[in-house]
Amino acid sequence: MSKEEDKKKENKRLNDQQQGPILDTNGESVDFEEVFLTRGQLMWRAFRKNKLAMVGMWILIVMYIAMIFADFLAPYDPFAQNLNHSLKRPTKLFKSYNVADLDTSMMPYVLPEDSYIDKLEYTRNFKTRLFPSRIKVQYTDGREVAVIDKNVVEVKEDGTIIPKYLPKGRTLDDKFVLADSIRLVVRTKGYAKIDGEWKQYKDETEDVDSLVFGVDSSLLEKGANIRLTHSRTARSVVAQNEGWKIGFFTMDEQEAMNRLTEVKLEQELVGVKYYDEEFNEYMISTDEARVVSYDYKFYPVKWFIKSWGPDRTNPSKVGYLFWVIPLYHHLFGVDNYDNNEYVSLNIFGADTFGRDVWSRIIFASRISLTIGFIGLTVTLLLSLLFGGISGFYGGLIDETIMRICEILMAIPGFYLMLLLRAVLPVDLPSTQTYMLLVFILAFLGWPGSARIIRGQILAERQREYVEAAIALGYPDMRVMWRHIIPNLSTYLIVSATLSIPGYILGEAGLSYLGLGIREPSASWGNMLTAAQDVYILENAPWLLIPGAFIFIVVLAFNFVGDGLRDAIDPRALG
Repeated sequence: MSKEEDKKKENKRLNDQQQGPILDTNGESVDFEEVFLTRGQLMWRAFRKNKLAMVGMWILIVMYIAMIFADFLAPYDPFAQNLNHSLKRPTKLFKSYNVADLDTSMMPYVLPEDSYIDKLEYTRNFKTRLFPSRIKVQYTDGREVAVIDKNVVEVKEDGTIIPKYLPKGRTLDDKFVLADSIRLVVRTKGYAKIDGEWKQYKDETEDVDSLVFGVDSSLLEKGANIRLTHSRTARSVVAQNEGWKIGFFTMDEQEAMNRLTEVKLEQELVGVKYYDEEFNEYMISTDEARVVSYDYKFYPVKWFIKSWGPDRTNPSKVGYLFWVIPLYHHLFGVDNYDNNEYVSLNIFGADTFGRDVWSRIIFASRISLTIGFIGLTVTLLLSLLFGGISGFYGGLIDETIMRICEILMAIPGFYLMLLLRAVLPVDLPSTQTYMLLVFILAFLGWPGSARIIRGQILAERQREYVEAAIALGYPDMRVMWRHIIPNLSTYLIVSATLSIPGYILGEAGLSYLGLGIREPSASWGNMLTAAQDVYILENAPWLLIPGAFIFIVVLAFNFVGDGLRDAIDPRALG
């Protein structure tokens, strides 16, 4: 045994005698083992101490995973329009089913909705629609029969019919007929109260395939519906459009409003009409039968549902996993079993053209989240090239490059962006526009970074290891890229992380002004163009949700950049 080992043992014995051994909870001596951490492990430990940086990192991980799997996470084609859902509010999920003779809880489902124009108030808003799936009638002689939509049942191979989309607790009736479609025959009478006397101006009968919840859905329960209004809009419309029927000829609008004080609609269910699979028409009049019970269609919300898929004739090529694998199944969606045009699951609502906002946000992230990295790569290369040459060689080259940088930095960035974008064609395809945006943002970003890199290279240029490399005859490029630039990695990493939000905001600003990504392509910036309309701000605030994504992502990048700055700092490594 060597003298050095003996000395270590003796020192340990004397230390234990003075302080005593360290004991665990059982009173036994604990042996310690020294562990040496690598620089990467020390940096990770320092980074984890910053809680906000960890939160930002996980937010960015989730956002970039969502970007990659956008086709899988989007329940609808981001380019598909449906004007029935123009400015539709976020879809409400229902978990209970309630009709006159049935009240039960169910799995989450949605109901059809559309932009409904009220025939009495003459106002437009979104209403939930009642599409009959089953109507049971009783004839005057006591016979009962149910008319059932064929889409809500399943016909097995042996001919057995079982309910599939009927509410829980509902079984098939003893006697029923399957219909290709069910329609209701509704008679509407309109009255206007003039000088205290009611005068009829409308009497029409129409076939409808649906009723509006809370407006005329009571027709199936009560068989009749009466609505009154004192609305000036309703009175004005009746006076202008139906005035000749109620004795208004030459009087002005103010006199008409003073005389016409109230409008009334009386609706009556006069029959149930249905068509069989061969489109033969059948009519059940309320004179010979009455409705005793009914059900309305509901559309279940499901996971991993098959819905929209890729269209190879579409140049946008959406609907592909990793842009290669055709994808028809998606994470969630609604089972629209009869292709009802009023049915959709819009968790973030719909825009002016009825496009799903959530689907467009997910696809827009591919532009908004990648433009920062691509633009940063271009900016970093330009900064390293010009800043490195300027700092390494100095002299006239340094003066020339720095003056160019100062001229570019003296021009207000916002106006320079407008100038650069204005000289470019406005009818370019989205892919070319995207690359031009990268060029514009990179062109604006490199002068400031080049000046900082030039200053740091000037400082590193005077160090011994650089002078030694030059003395050994190494080429200038090798000295710069193998010796100087690696020592700037701390600044480059932190600067890169903190610069990415600038590119995201730059693209959002240009697209918001209509100078960046253009319709029908989506980016978070051009989705926010709706914020320029006061009507949207008041009536469809969900169209501002892309702004929240910009805010969260920019904040996350700043948190991560702050954490990296602490992690790379040698004083934080312990």
